[in-house]
Amino acid sequence: MVTLEKKYVIGTHVMFYEIEIFKEFIDGLINVIEFVNNKENVYFDFYLNTTEFLEKIDTDKITKEEIKQIFTDGMSKLSDAGAVNINWSFDNGKMYFHTDYRRDLNYKYCKTVDFVIWGETDSFMPKEGLQAIDTLAVYNESIDEFKYIICFGDRKMWDSSWDPTVHVDYESHVFIDDENGHLNPMQAKSQMSIESMNEVNAKVEDFDFRVIPYTKIDGSFLAISSDLIKSGVNIPLAMLYNDDEGFAISYTQLHKGNVKQFICKNLLKVHARRHPNKRMYVKDEDNEFSFGDKKGNGFQTFKKLSQENIQKLPGGTGKFHEYKDLKELL
Repeated sequence: MVTLEKKYVIGTHVMFYEIEIFKEFIDGLINVIEFVNNKENVYFDFYLNTTEFLEKIDTDKITKEEIKQIFTDGMSKLSDAGAVNINWSFDNGKMYFHTDYRRDLNYKYCKTVDFVIWGETDSFMPKEGLQAIDTLAVYNESIDEFKYIICFGDRKMWDSSWDPTVHVDYESHVFIDDENGHLNPMQAKSQMSIESMNEVNAKVEDFDFRVIPYTKIDGSFLAISSDLIKSGVNIPLAMLYNDDEGFAISYTQLHKGNVKQFICKNLLKVHARRHPNKRMYVKDEDNEFSFGDKKGNGFQTFKKLSQENIQKLPGGTGKFHEYKDLKELL
């Protein structure tokens, strides 16, 4: 059992089409707090989004009420496992997506907890994760270091610029980006069970922390020190979709020459971007594995506007797109 010195919040935005994978995600959170003595030090925050601006719910397969019931069942299951501080809400019918949620989560909790952690429904955090962050935080505090981010090792993904974030057991694997990537257990996009992740991490005797020479954020179980948020680093309001990239730009611009991203290289997290239940119940779409080119026109428009915004963020010209522009195009 572990007693945490620091306080944490794990906050997660849940789209309606993620509701089946959300069941496993709750199991993953229970896995994280199972051996924590002072569970009151871990806050959970959830937001269920059932709006249909970009995609419609296939009501022939599931109703909005059934989606909400699965979501609230998850809250009950987490509470039954001993979670003490659980906050959750439903959407209010307005355009409000994961980028908005994470921006607000950062500001909402940075004066309540020591670390804000971004949950993602297709991901599992290592059960030793909070202990690892606690260990690093105590050491960093002893050397007066308070503004930084922390991530965990992942399986092989994308180009070599991501190699600093790859878990030690997967560094020698060659990433192959094709339509079968979601079937390759050595690659980050594929499904992996909580039990298999735990088996990999059970070998860890001491945490292997390293400093990444540049900011590399994928958004799943990123831990952000509250002092970093208090210093002004957050997702720019211009971001509609690219939350992780926008946050990295904000971090780099504000703390030029002093960017600290730590990674625990020998603790494996799971980020199954191509989980077979990731994208369910979207009307007129057969795309459970969440391939980008199979998503509808609404999502493509949404992403396009956000990508144009991110090009303007570091120094480009032109006015940022806003939700009113998205509504007009939709």
